[in-house]
Amino acid sequence: MYRKALIDLLLDHPMTLYEIAKPLGLRPKDVEDDLRHLQKTLRHEAYRLVIQPAHCQRCGFVFGTEHLHKPGKCPACKGTWIEEPRFEIVGR
Repeated sequence: MYRKALIDLLLDHPMTLYEIAKPLGLRPKDVEDDLRHLQKTLRHEAYRLVIQPAHCQRCGFVFGTEHLHKPGKCPACKGTWIEEPRFEIVGR
């Protein structure tokens, strides 16, 4: 039931971990674990999880999509002005 609610929440509406966790009353770490599981299970569904990766707003460095949480600082410029990754579910 919970993952179905997660699909409905993210369907064509990109959100960060914190934006997802707050209305559901969960910790961002719990949502991160659920998103990893959802990413695997959606392979067999008519949807797919799209990850807009985190990026540094100072130098433009783009982190990989394996980072589902906000990194602490940029490895290129050592800045901490990091835009969080966003998650969206779209139809195939």
